[in-house]
Amino acid sequence: MTLELLFLVFLVAALCTFAYRGAVHEFQILQKDYDEEQNWSELLSEELPLVIRRLPKAWIGAWSEKATGKKTWQVQVKQDGRRFKTTWANWLATKDPKPQPENSAEISQVARLGHAISNMTADGLRRWSWLPPGNPKPSVFSAKDFYGVEKLSAEFTVVVATDGAPLDLWIAHEGAIPANVSEDLVGKDPWALTTEDVPWIGEVKYVEMRLRPGNVVLVPKHWWLAIRHGGGEGTAWFWQGEFQTPISWVASKLRPHSKTEI
Repeated sequence: MTLELLFLVFLVAALCTFAYRGAVHEFQILQKDYDEEQNWSELLSEELPLVIRRLPKAWIGAWSEKATGKKTWQVQVKQDGRRFKTTWANWLATKDPKPQPENSAEISQVARLGHAISNMTADGLRRWSWLPPGNPKPSVFSAKDFYGVEKLSAEFTVVVATDGAPLDLWIAHEGAIPANVSEDLVGKDPWALTTEDVPWIGEVKYVEMRLRPGNVVLVPKHWWLAIRHGGGEGTAWFWQGEFQTPISWVASKLRPHSKTEI
């Protein structure tokens, strides 16, 4: 009986791993306005990027200049080779360009952004195999800030634009980039790359998307993603979260791709 049970456990794990490693090569992006009656699980099962517009406030959270501009939260940053601490209000008032906070996890907690991503799952934006979501990573981008290209390992990565200027997103699926040269892209700004930097960059099939405040995009596993300030005046406020299965969680720990910010 014990051997049969172990066999079933290994079989289920193998099937889950096979499903996780499977990649969708269809280049399509789904777009929907928020609707509380929508069956989100059905849309997520298509394993394609999903844009949801006109989010309810409960899904966005209080991540804005108006809501946080006077907060005295502790911020830790690294600049010119040294670390120092300041307050959130002082960091916001610092002249751009400025380094992103190193303690974003603590800032996410005090800003209670975990409630926003939990509200998403409570309202049906989830699948049965997902683990409870962790705290999102908040960011505030000035004009030249970006997160470089990374390959996503979470079941779905969530990017919510919450306030200020829009975001530009660069998205490519796994099949669009040759596996033997993909590391040439990791951590780099794809908008700045030329054929002199990466000779095959002109052959990559990708899509650029402008994400405005109040909208979210969910990008599935194995896709490539980069984020930058979308232009115009002011800062771009957003947060990123991850929806994980047990398999994708393990994969994320074994194969981290750090975001590069400038």
